[in-house]
Amino acid sequence: MRSETRGKRQLAGAVIPALLIAVAAVTFYSSLFSHLVNLPFYDDYNALLRFLNEAVQAKGAAAKFWVFLAGQHNEYKLFFVHGLALAQVELLGHVDFVQLCVLGDSAVLVLAFQLWSMFLQSEKDLARRMALFVPVAWLIFQLSYWETLTWAMAALQNLWVIVFSLGTVRCLLQPSRKSYAGALILYALAIAASGNGFLLLPLGLVILATRRQIARAAGWLACTAGCIAAYAYHYNVMSSQARSRGSVFSTLMHLRPDYSIAFIGNAGAIAGSSPISVWISLTLGAVLLLFFGWLAWRGYARRNPMVSCCVLFLILTAVGVAGMRSDYGLIQSTSSRYTIYGALAVIFAWTAICEEFLELRDEMLLNSGPYLAMMIGTVLLSFWMDGIGCRELVGREHEVVNWMAAYERPGTPESADSPMPPFKQQSAATIEWRAQAQEILKESVQLGVYELPKH
Repeated sequence: MRSETRGKRQLAGAVIPALLIAVAAVTFYSSLFSHLVNLPFYDDYNALLRFLNEAVQAKGAAAKFWVFLAGQHNEYKLFFVHGLALAQVELLGHVDFVQLCVLGDSAVLVLAFQLWSMFLQSEKDLARRMALFVPVAWLIFQLSYWETLTWAMAALQNLWVIVFSLGTVRCLLQPSRKSYAGALILYALAIAASGNGFLLLPLGLVILATRRQIARAAGWLACTAGCIAAYAYHYNVMSSQARSRGSVFSTLMHLRPDYSIAFIGNAGAIAGSSPISVWISLTLGAVLLLFFGWLAWRGYARRNPMVSCCVLFLILTAVGVAGMRSDYGLIQSTSSRYTIYGALAVIFAWTAICEEFLELRDEMLLNSGPYLAMMIGTVLLSFWMDGIGCRELVGREHEVVNWMAAYERPGTPESADSPMPPFKQQSAATIEWRAQAQEILKESVQLGVYELPKH
C-alpha cells in the first residue's frame, strides 16, 4: 500500500518536469517546421541533386549500386544521405527536401531519448530523475546549432552520425550477442552517415579489449575493413574542403589543440562566430576538459563507462575536426554547425555532476545551488540561442526563396545568375560552385528528379 502511494506521489511530482521537457521539445520543433521549404540549399546541389542525376540515369540495379558506392562529397562518402534520397526518388518519383529535412531534424528527438536512457539509471525516484533531466532537454532542444537544421544534407549527415555513434557505444557496453550485433550495425550506419563514424574504431577496440572480448574485437576490425573498402572505392583523396586541391590526409597534419579546446566548449558561442565567442568557448572548453580529467582521476569511467565513452567520442571528434578544418581559422570552431557537440559536452558534464553530487542528497532540488544555477542558465541560454536561431532560419528561408524566385525570372532586372545564393566569402571555388548549381538544377528538372514548387 505504501509503495503504491509512493508511486502515485512520484508520478504526480513528475508532471511539472515532464511539462518543462515537453515545452522545450515542442518549441524547438514548431520553430523548425515553420521554416521548411522544398528547395535545395548550398551543398544540396552537389551532394544530393548531382548524385541523384547520375543514379537515375544508370541502367539497372547493379549500375545504380556502383554509382551509389562511388558517390563522394568533399572528403565524405554520404552513403546514408544518398541511400535515403535515392529511396525517396524510387518511391515518390522525385526528391522532396522538406521530407528529408524532417527526417534529419528528427534525429534530435532520438538523441534526447538516448540521453534519457543513460541519465541517472540507478535513480528510483522518477520525479527527481526527470527534474534533474530538465536542463538536458533545454540544452538539446535549442537552436544554437541552427545551421545544421532545416538543411537536408547537413541534418542527415551531422545529426544522425551522433545518434548512431552514441547508440554504438551503448550497445557495445551490453553483454548480449544481440547488443553486439546491434553495435556493428550502428557502427556501419555511423560511418555511412559521416566520416567521423570511423572514430569509433579505437573507442570500440578499447571497450572490447578491456573486457577481453577478443573474438568481438576481431569482428569489430572486420566490420571496419568492410567500411574502409566501401569508402576506398573510387575515393578521391585530393578532395579536401579546407585546402583547395589538397590531399585529405595532408589536412590531418594541421591539427591545432586550441581549435579542439574551443570545439569542446563551443556551447559558449553565444555571440555566433566572433572573437568573443572564441574566447568564451576556449575558456569553457578548458574547464570541461579539466573537469573530465578530474572525473577520470576519480575513477568515474568505472562507475559510468557509457557516459565516459561518449565523452571520449566527443574529444576524438574535436581532434579530428581540428585536423580537417583548422585551416579555416580558430573562429570556425564556434560555427553553429558544430555547437551540438559543445552542448553534448555540457550535458555529459551535468550528468556526471548529478551522479557525483546531487543524486544521493535528500535536500529539495529547489534548495540546491548547483541545480538552480543549471536550470536558470540553460533556460536563459536556450531563449537567447532560440532568438538568434529563429532570426537566422528566417533569413535563410527568405534568402533561398527569394533567390530561387529571382532565378526563375530570366531576362528581368531582378533575375539571378544561379539558383544558389552567393556565399558570404566569394572565391574562385564558390563562383564555380554557383555555376555548377545552375546546370545541376536544370538537369534535375529535365530528368524529373526534382520538381520546383509551384508559386
